[in-house]
Amino acid sequence: MIKRYLMTSVSCLALTGMASAADMPIKAPAPVVVTQIWAGPYIGINGGAVWHQLKTDTLIGASFLFDTVKLTGTSGTVGGQIGYNWQSQNFVYGVEADANWLNASESNQHRANNGLGFPVVHTTKLSWLATARLRAGVLLAPRTLVFATGGVAVGGVENEWRFVGALTPNVRQDDTRVGWTAGGGIEHFISNPHVTVKAEALYVDFGRDSVRGTGSYTSRFKNSAIVGRLGLNLKW
Repeated sequence: MIKRYLMTSVSCLALTGMASAADMPIKAPAPVVVTQIWAGPYIGINGGAVWHQLKTDTLIGASFLFDTVKLTGTSGTVGGQIGYNWQSQNFVYGVEADANWLNASESNQHRANNGLGFPVVHTTKLSWLATARLRAGVLLAPRTLVFATGGVAVGGVENEWRFVGALTPNVRQDDTRVGWTAGGGIEHFISNPHVTVKAEALYVDFGRDSVRGTGSYTSRFKNSAIVGRLGLNLKW
């Protein structure tokens, strides 16, 4: 009888404990807090390489194709940037402007491909580049941002061609060209919470511009570039 009484008492206590546990409120998981370290202004420097391409179609009169050529020049580049970020949890967006010096030039001598075979020399040069862009990206980790970017590009462009031995060019353009740019990259906070390093690539397109030269020559110059660079930013 005593053994049966003890077993009954233990069973009742266990059931009472289970019922009390069932009535206890379930705690919601704590919200994930993302550190807001990306928001604010920054300034920095950058350096890398540029691949500048020129495609030229030259006409005599309105329709006779005199020559077509494509040139690619490469150069190092160095410059600086300034920007501002806003942060909403894992989403970071902002604006950035930069200016870079470079010297991506190339020259080519060949015979004009119109069947007449006149020897001509084409040259091109991209001497500086500036952009104003929007940036937006997501955090892969609290200190690592992957982003896309796009906006307006402005550059100093020189294009020309002349007959071999001529003292002056038949068509020459020395101008500031305006176009567009798009690209992306990755940026990471290093041990100092105010310093980031980044790697990015941009495609720049200045479109096609027609320039009238001597006589009845008209050249249509299309300039574009690919920029790859590393950067260092100081945020405050």
